[in-house]
Amino acid sequence: MSREMTSSFHRSGNGFLVRLVLLVLGLTLLRLLAAGAFPLLAGEAYYWLWGRHLALGYYDHPPMVAWMSALFLGWVDTSELAARSGPIVLGALTPLAIYGLARAMYPASPRLAWRAAALCAITPMFSLNAILVMPDNSLVLFTALSWWFFWRAANGRGTGAWILAGLAAGLALLSKFHAWVLLPPLWLFLAISPSKRRLLRTPGPWLAAALALALVSLNLWWNANHDWANYAFQWRRSSIPRAHLRLGQVLEFLGGAVPMVSPLVFPIMVWGVWKGFKRWRRSGDDRVLYLLCAGLPLPLFLGLLSPGVEISPHWPATGYVPLLVLAVALYENGELFGRRYWRWAVGVCVALTLLMHLAPLVAFQIRTEREDPLSRPKRWSLARLHEKLLGWREIGALGRRVRDEMNERSPAVIMAGNWHLASMLAFYSGETQEVFALDERSAGNFELWRQEQGGLEGFDAVVVIEKSKPNKQHPSYITKYDKYHRYLDPLFERVEEVPSLIVYPSGKTEEYLGYGVSPPRLREFLVFRCYGFNGELKRD
Repeated sequence: MSREMTSSFHRSGNGFLVRLVLLVLGLTLLRLLAAGAFPLLAGEAYYWLWGRHLALGYYDHPPMVAWMSALFLGWVDTSELAARSGPIVLGALTPLAIYGLARAMYPASPRLAWRAAALCAITPMFSLNAILVMPDNSLVLFTALSWWFFWRAANGRGTGAWILAGLAAGLALLSKFHAWVLLPPLWLFLAISPSKRRLLRTPGPWLAAALALALVSLNLWWNANHDWANYAFQWRRSSIPRAHLRLGQVLEFLGGAVPMVSPLVFPIMVWGVWKGFKRWRRSGDDRVLYLLCAGLPLPLFLGLLSPGVEISPHWPATGYVPLLVLAVALYENGELFGRRYWRWAVGVCVALTLLMHLAPLVAFQIRTEREDPLSRPKRWSLARLHEKLLGWREIGALGRRVRDEMNERSPAVIMAGNWHLASMLAFYSGETQEVFALDERSAGNFELWRQEQGGLEGFDAVVVIEKSKPNKQHPSYITKYDKYHRYLDPLFERVEEVPSLIVYPSGKTEEYLGYGVSPPRLREFLVFRCYGFNGELKRD
């Protein structure tokens, strides 16, 4: 291809789009390698399980994470790669949506769109979002599509663009409640912008709002028939009714954003907000105002909550997307930092992204057996990560085997104390419809599923409990199991111990019935045959 043809190819934007596609394909390959290399986390197993109980809503969140799991390969049992196929596909589509947004806003600069989409793709927060199963997978994609279509509609692309904006906004609202903070400011943008204010007197914006509300009404209808479970849970989870102001939580919120965006890109984003605000005040640039209205509300809202509410670092991540696009636009215009700093910032992002993709591959292959098996590795070490991931396949298989044996006598299920352990047992046992939680305070959606099964009164169950101190010495067999009988005996007619599953630091497992702790173990899963469930959960 001649130099003139190459130059024309890049000016048209096709060359930069090809670059982006190649970057996405490379990242997707890394994610495929990483996603199948380590067991699911408890939260992932919980959200994956929703896809096996399809509904219009769930105890914790709207239903999109379940629908995406069912749409892709979430229906494949006990495969981590299949379970994470939804995040991988959505994570591959998100940079393309961001490219479309930036290309629509800055049509004369395809290089800007490439840089904005690529920067978002290589930041650590989107590396996590494109591997781990969570509601943010679809939230980021559908919100980015909402921003893209809304901008096109507001700039004369007609009724079709308003319809697409409304549909994308509705899908974002069905993904996570953060969309209620992210999307209404788009209509605020129309009200603030002198050149766009007239659009509020046309049907387009209100058609988009009506379509979005029509889609989210599916979840609202489900909530109305389930005592508004989503909203009640989020209200209790927020701790607002009993919140105490804590400066440490504010510092954690601010500090958590730095590694999520990367240490060198975060200052760019923050400085870009300030420079962008000054530029809008000076020039009235609608593009700057739009990106500020799209990106700032969620981080500001969560920042205001942070003195009284513990905020997870990834919660504001969706709001960072327009702010990163704004930062790239200011850089392209020569208003933000120099070329050398940007190169360093991009280089650090690439290094962190590679580390996040390769760390699971390394962590799950290393040996963790130590000279002192009772010593604990550092909190954030690869050895600690490895140890947290050991033993799940074995306890899932053991729970399924004991349950099958009990099922020959009468109907039997698998139970655990909380949704964390119950979710892992459901995934690794393959018994996705037959696992429930026993503790009312931490049963989550398992309680709704139990009620749908009629309460399970009279059922037998294999109960699995993870022992909190697996190396604690007990003077006798009775003392080892005494507190667990006090927990289970009120819930069942009869409880008997069966061999537990011991996981050693080396990764080896062993079934054992006794009270000795030699050799020292990493964790122990206690297993009980329980007969005649009384239909009541543990409440204290």
